[in-house]
Formats: sequence, C-alpha cells, structure tokens
Amino acid sequence: MKVNRTYSIDVSLVQQLRSKRNQSDTVCRALRLFLAGEDEYSVVQVPTRNLLAAIHGRHDISQQLKAVILAELTNGSE
Repeated sequence: MKVNRTYSIDVSLVQQLRSKRNQSDTVCRALRLFLAGEDEYSVVQVPTRNLLAAIHGRHDISQQLKAVILAELTNGSE
C-alpha cells in the first residue's frame, strides 16, 4: 500500500530527482537505506579524484607518491 506525504526537500534534490524514471521508487529506496542504517559513510561512494586529493594532503605518505598523485590530479581527466 502506498501513502502520499508532503515533505520539504532542497531544490537541488528535486532537480536531481527529476532525472529519475520512477521518482517515488527512488525516494522509497533511499529512505529504506537511511532507516536501515546503511546510509553510513562508504569509501566506495567517494569519487576517485576526491580520494586522491585527500591522500595527497596526508603527511604519512612518501613524496614520490605525492608527486604521482599530484601529476594525476593536474593532468588526469575529469
């Protein structure tokens, strides 16, 4: 059984949701994940470039690795 509810969400979320084929299903799945506690941070969800930038900023890696990461961030494709 389905129930219609009215909630306020950010405009940016509404714009992203418009691109989904079944918006109600997308919202239902997202809420199920959130309520089940599966909304926890997962490194798999972080874009590679963000991971590389975070690693580059660490102090416990070698200068050689930092140089390789910087080259990838500078010259790599988006």
